Amino acid sequence: MPPQKAVASFDSASAFFLALARALDGRDFPYLGQSRWKALPVRASALLPRGLRWRAYALASGREGVAVDRLGDIDLDEVAGWVTWTYPDRRYPAALVGSSNGALTHLAAACGVAWLPQTLLVPVRRRGADPADMRAALEFGARHGPALLAHNPRVELHHMQDANQDALSGSQMAYFRVKWTSLPPAYQRFLDERLEPGAPVVVVRDMSTWPVTRVGDRQVFQVGAQGGMTAEEYLVAPNVPAPDGTAAEAEWGFAEPLLDGLREAARRTGHPVVELRYGHPQDPAAAVADVLRSWTRRRGGAAQRLLVSSFVVHDPWRTIATGSVPFWTFFPVQSAARNLSDYLASTSYDDVDVLLFSHGVESRGLADARTWQDIAGRARHRGRLLGVDPRAFPADFAVFARYTSALRSLPDGGLPWSPLVVEDALSGLRRAEEVSVVGG
Repeated sequence: MPPQKAVASFDSASAFFLALARALDGRDFPYLGQSRWKALPVRASALLPRGLRWRAYALASGREGVAVDRLGDIDLDEVAGWVTWTYPDRRYPAALVGSSNGALTHLAAACGVAWLPQTLLVPVRRRGADPADMRAALEFGARHGPALLAHNPRVELHHMQDANQDALSGSQMAYFRVKWTSLPPAYQRFLDERLEPGAPVVVVRDMSTWPVTRVGDRQVFQVGAQGGMTAEEYLVAPNVPAPDGTAAEAEWGFAEPLLDGLREAARRTGHPVVELRYGHPQDPAAAVADVLRSWTRRRGGAAQRLLVSSFVVHDPWRTIATGSVPFWTFFPVQSAARNLSDYLASTSYDDVDVLLFSHGVESRGLADARTWQDIAGRARHRGRLLGVDPRAFPADFAVFARYTSALRSLPDGGLPWSPLVVEDALSGLRRAEEVSVVGG
């Protein structure tokens, strides 16, 4: 199976590393990495009634799923090779390895460094499923997960089922998130051959954990996910399997067994190891915004536009090219809105442009479009939702095409390109309360 067909494109890890690879090549990230022709029906979905939009979104998610009888054909070492081959072929002043994080993707783009994800999503076709039936979901994973694990000894499987935020996609596919627990050969080669002498290996360690039910030696089942509800709120729903342990959160959390392999690989080739530790995917956002605002000003920019990205609706290169300051929100939920609100209470911008990811349903904990507009309204000059139809949100699926033209309409910053020095970036993060920088 081709590596890019084995993992989801519509996922945080895939969207972040593909966008970063394009940014490192001086290119933007249109249509979430899809072709403009595939974007046409997405844009046209705005013409459909909401019920038909829901159905189309769910079916499109299901089409990305891998058939269960093909799980044994997936070679995740080849997937790791695809990740490394995607980056421009040159030496880098550092490499980030580990947890997915949109804010740190923006930081990596500014520094001109690559990121190697620990976690990727293998979407598995499961049409007509009841996303709220957790016991059926657990049984599905227990039946089909071993085929994937048997041919991929370097990973563990975190099967995630979220009936709150993934109600539409979850009716058509299962979320098999895989985490490398030892370095795949392609990552090893990247660290050996494509780093500058003495370049640091920066381990991104999101310490998020979640209650899980153990299914096998390398397989766990997770009910719910980081977003608008707590783990405890998920677990009180009827017929939820009782958890018997805790593990790294499926999408964002760092699986600790990989750390020893990273340290050994870095030690052997003389690269120092630096760890970025934080407790929640939202935590680095404000610190990264401050670091990149200072960098933009040093390049001669006013740094008075805050560009708020939302989950995978982001574009690191357009953010840099327009001289904007990025503030990433992990999902359009109330906790992320509060984080943005707190940040704007401590500083000010002339313009605040807010992108919003649409997942389709009025899930618990979601912050509505008016909330985001009110926060954007704190701008001194103009605050707005960018490329968003507030009447359609959170079923505004056309935003996945529309955000591209919205970002391209922003004026170019006209700033000379001068990458952010890695040590300056780390020094800026060291001053932040929400991120702990260890080593280096």
